Amino acid sequence: MRLIDKLISPPQDKYTLLPLDLNYKIPILNKLTSPRSGEVISFIVENDFIRVLVKNVSGKFNVYEKVYTNSESLEQKLQDIETYLKNKYENIEVLKIGTYVPTRHGIIRLHTFPKNLKKSEVLKALELYIQEEIAEIFPDKEIIYSYSFLPSKKDEPYKVIVSVVESSFINTLVNWASSINLNLKIISYEPICILNFSILRHLPNPFTIIHTEYNKVLILTYSKNRLNYETFPYSLNPSIISTDNLDTLIWDLRNYIVLNDLNNIYLSGLALEYTHLIEFFLERLPIFGLLTLDNIPERYSLLYTLSERLVHV
Repeated sequence: MRLIDKLISPPQDKYTLLPLDLNYKIPILNKLTSPRSGEVISFIVENDFIRVLVKNVSGKFNVYEKVYTNSESLEQKLQDIETYLKNKYENIEVLKIGTYVPTRHGIIRLHTFPKNLKKSEVLKALELYIQEEIAEIFPDKEIIYSYSFLPSKKDEPYKVIVSVVESSFINTLVNWASSINLNLKIISYEPICILNFSILRHLPNPFTIIHTEYNKVLILTYSKNRLNYETFPYSLNPSIISTDNLDTLIWDLRNYIVLNDLNNIYLSGLALEYTHLIEFFLERLPIFGLLTLDNIPERYSLLYTLSERLVHV
């Protein structure tokens, strides 16, 4: 089964890196169609928080977040989002909704193949690679996967992005949306949203993004021939984080950066809301720039990316 292709069907040349079909193209923002009218809503359900971003018809944003101190089920968190939407809107069926799957529920890979191979041979080889990945990483789980050929010049090898996501998480989202008649237009994947955010910020290739959240730090590197990412499960909740934990995090990040020879590094996400965290990162890591938002808290950067995507669906 192709990855959530029944929910996501953007026109060609949209700036989504989520693999959709063999005609997929690298997004170019100036080729986007004109925005369509209506409010759009993006949300995320994480281990210890939910977050909602509303973009209204005038282009202004409203935000909502709930942080959980105790462990709550995915179903309970979705119920809380439903309550928020129903309190805010009389008719939620007309809203365009989008969300993304947290990194821990899937993987993405970039594969290359010689151009002298036939397309049918590439597809066979690709399927073998995918099956090997599934057997190794998801041996006992049902998954949904997708792949897409990226544009390449005549003398360049084939480049294919592969996404693999646990189907149970997606099925829960889809069933919940269906039960309350939500118009769930997009289910993306967290690393894909980070890539899309880099496109919105016009980052030059190659680049590395250090994206910060309450419950993790995610480093993603993208270049012509490389797509790598790594998750560091450190809490960046300002109310509980300690200097010792920050020092350990910086040590791990610095080692990863050196070992992988990373450069053109940008910082994004939650840390940018706190001056002491910005200073801490800038003083200890070779960060080139900050990926900031206008008039929205920085923790909503990936939901902002989804909302921009939803406007053109």
